[in-house]
Amino acid sequence: MMHIVVSILVMAACFCFYILKKPGTRFEKITWLFYTAIFLAALVTFGEKVIYRIGHPEIWDFTCFYLYGKVAVSGYNYYLPESLHAVFNSLHLPFSDYQGFVNEVVDVGFLYPPPTILYFAPLGLMPYGTALTVWTLFNVGVVLGCIYLLYDQVFKSDRIKGVMLAAIFLLLLSSSRSTVFYSQTNFILLLYLLLMHKYSEKRIAGVFLALAIFTKPYMAIFILYFIARKKWPALLYFIIASAILSGITAILFGIDPFISYITDNPAHRIIPLAFYETINQSLHAVLLRMNLITLEKPVVYTVIVSGILVMTGLYLVFLVWKKLFDFILPVLASVGLLIYPGTLSPYGVILIFVIAQLLNKGHSINIPSWWGILLIGIFYYLDAVSLFSAICLLIIFLVLRSLKPGMPIFKPGWPYRV
Repeated sequence: MMHIVVSILVMAACFCFYILKKPGTRFEKITWLFYTAIFLAALVTFGEKVIYRIGHPEIWDFTCFYLYGKVAVSGYNYYLPESLHAVFNSLHLPFSDYQGFVNEVVDVGFLYPPPTILYFAPLGLMPYGTALTVWTLFNVGVVLGCIYLLYDQVFKSDRIKGVMLAAIFLLLLSSSRSTVFYSQTNFILLLYLLLMHKYSEKRIAGVFLALAIFTKPYMAIFILYFIARKKWPALLYFIIASAILSGITAILFGIDPFISYITDNPAHRIIPLAFYETINQSLHAVLLRMNLITLEKPVVYTVIVSGILVMTGLYLVFLVWKKLFDFILPVLASVGLLIYPGTLSPYGVILIFVIAQLLNKGHSINIPSWWGILLIGIFYYLDAVSLFSAICLLIIFLVLRSLKPGMPIFKPGWPYRV
């Protein structure tokens, strides 16, 4: 029921936003009051989640990050389970039940590329409670940065109304609340994606790409954007930034983690449950739960992913041919989440970038109409109950929309021409 309420509130916010775009309309004061109430509700609910998270530590996922950081600053190789065990057994964490934490984390090792440890190493220098507070507040700062960039890129002409809608979009999203609960890095990824978009014509976009990939490996799919747009200087900056980040990591933590990552990648130690659990919303997990593929025969999924990537590549050629560059980043964001085997429910945060483009008058994706509001409402509901379905919805919409860019898919009506 709560998911439906949130979906209705977001649609109501969009409705109010369109009404207020035309000053002097009837019921303007009442609309402002209702719009402000939704905005405040978004702030309060998100703020409560942040405060609760700081005061009530959870095992997932911050404890993983904290353990990784402790192992790194203690001088151990953070890819080796024995290193994690040695540090884990010496910690005094505020939990009595570890709910599979040892099997899923300690026995596996660090699952990210070596430079990702630069996020978590500072946490290992602090007590657990202090580190949790610092990490949570850092992410709150990132959220504010995301809201500003959404406003700057999509709603700048709408001033305060635009700031409020950007905040409502991000703060009411179920994936956002889950990201706070699990202390995940999804807001950081959204920030990098927005910065890549903002500076897509500049070389520094390659730096943000490197930072994004070292945050979550599935962001590597955005390399296709720079290839499709022939942004070779940005790709050069990506290579340089990657080399610098890797060099800093090697200087601080040695070369052994790089060797372990290549020769003994911890991915093969992940327990099967991680691929089947319902929080996993990737295509891989869905097909596993439907018994259409098995972990014992990964070649089947490899063929499926290869087919998807080929079709995506051909679709990118079509978009470049039609000069529909606005579609490329949203498509890659959606496809990346679809095919990445580790896509969890909170990862839907980066899809806010796609949703915002529906109301971006400067983009050919824009459909500022009743249908746009309805699509946004459906997305918010699906994000809460099935991120996989939400991803599929956006991919289908983007493909259909690209067939008739700059024109409404459905018959236009109010508030299409507001």
